[in-house]
Amino acid sequence: MTEKVRGYIRGLSQEYTDGVERQEIWISKKDADPLPHKNKMRIPIKLHIGDESFDAGIRSTQNTEYVWICPDMRDSRDKKIRLAHVLGGKGFSKNQKIVLKVNGKNIRISHDT
Repeated sequence: MTEKVRGYIRGLSQEYTDGVERQEIWISKKDADPLPHKNKMRIPIKLHIGDESFDAGIRSTQNTEYVWICPDMRDSRDKKIRLAHVLGGKGFSKNQKIVLKVNGKNIRISHDT
C-alpha cells in the first residue's frame, strides 16, 4: 500500500567542487511512520525521481526532529551520483516542499501540488 508523506529539500551549506550545494530530503519524524528508518542506521531504499531509480539511504538519529534521505546515491549502473544533481536536473530546488510516495523501501519523489 502506498502512503503519501510530505518532505522538504534542504541545503547543507556545503558545496561540491563543482559549486553545487549538498542537499538532503528531510521528513518530520511526526510524519515519518511510513518510512523505513531506525536511529543510528542507514536503511537502504530505492528512490525514484522522474523516470530514474537510485539506490539511496535514509537515516535518523535520536537528537533530530526529522529523518533524511542521504545526499549520496548510486544509479542503475552502480555509479556514484549526488542527490542534489539529480534533483536539480529534474526541476526541484532547495527548500522546496515535495511529496514522497512510500511503498515499503520504494520511495517516489514528486512535486507538491
